[in-house]
Amino acid sequence: MTRITLIGAGFLGNALALGAARRGWSTTVISRSDPFATKDADPGPGEIRLLPGDGVERLPEALDQDVDAVVIAAGGRFPLPSAAAPAADAIGTLSLVIGLCETVRVLSPRSKIVFLSSAGAVYAAGYELKRESDPGEPTSPYGMSRRMGEEYMAYYRRVHGLSAHSLRCVNVYGRLLPQSRGQGVVSAAFWSALTGKSFTLHGDGRQSRDFIHVDDFVTATLDLIGSGRDLPGTINVGTGVGSSIADVLDAVRAATGSTLSTTPGPNAHTDTGRLAVDLSLLRRTIDFAPMDLDAGIKLMAREITADGSIESL
Repeated sequence: MTRITLIGAGFLGNALALGAARRGWSTTVISRSDPFATKDADPGPGEIRLLPGDGVERLPEALDQDVDAVVIAAGGRFPLPSAAAPAADAIGTLSLVIGLCETVRVLSPRSKIVFLSSAGAVYAAGYELKRESDPGEPTSPYGMSRRMGEEYMAYYRRVHGLSAHSLRCVNVYGRLLPQSRGQGVVSAAFWSALTGKSFTLHGDGRQSRDFIHVDDFVTATLDLIGSGRDLPGTINVGTGVGSSIADVLDAVRAATGSTLSTTPGPNAHTDTGRLAVDLSLLRRTIDFAPMDLDAGIKLMAREITADGSIESL
């Protein structure tokens, strides 16, 4: 049985835990909180164990068993809050990355370590698809800490021989996130459709990003872990297609039947231009065919409608 340990039970950590359990994998999740009720989820043919607390402190308990991979799905702050507390963001991210790598190096050096980085925060916007060899040009403290986290992963791979890898993930959507997070343009568009409140549009709406449905993100990440191959140090995970904010709003309107009005907001200087990632390296490593934005948003709308805790759209 494949065994993985996930650090963090947020949106991505919870989705990976459920996806791994559905494959019949054994998953240990270490997190200070459990916002998506990972511990109560149906594990299907696999198993999910939640260890509450600090990832570095509790990781040795998870490594008592033979662990194939440790996935870092936590650390630092969200992009916008990071600007108000850059030191705290850096400390939160890098202390976690370094502490986990040190623990694996000592206790389980054959385990893979997978760090979830951010393509949108690391790459500079541009018309060409971004390759892993392109320079990182972060424009936020969050992007800086993710980029430095990647460098530490490369250090542990180069100097200590660990199987340490960074996934540069694009914008992941597919779940209605709490409005208080201020993160996730697709989720924010759905909240506007649900409540009838205007969507705050930063800029003219033509800025574009690469959006990947969470199911495709989970498939790619778990396929990489389970491939049995010596993975590249850094891998883009996305769709390879850029979609504008206006495209997102149109897709949500079509999926929900909502008019979804907009209100001008201040320019977000970290969310301008165009950005989509090149998937050549990912597709040379695994078979991968993600759904397009319209299909992903229609799937999200169906799942929101089917959720008994949310009124039908």
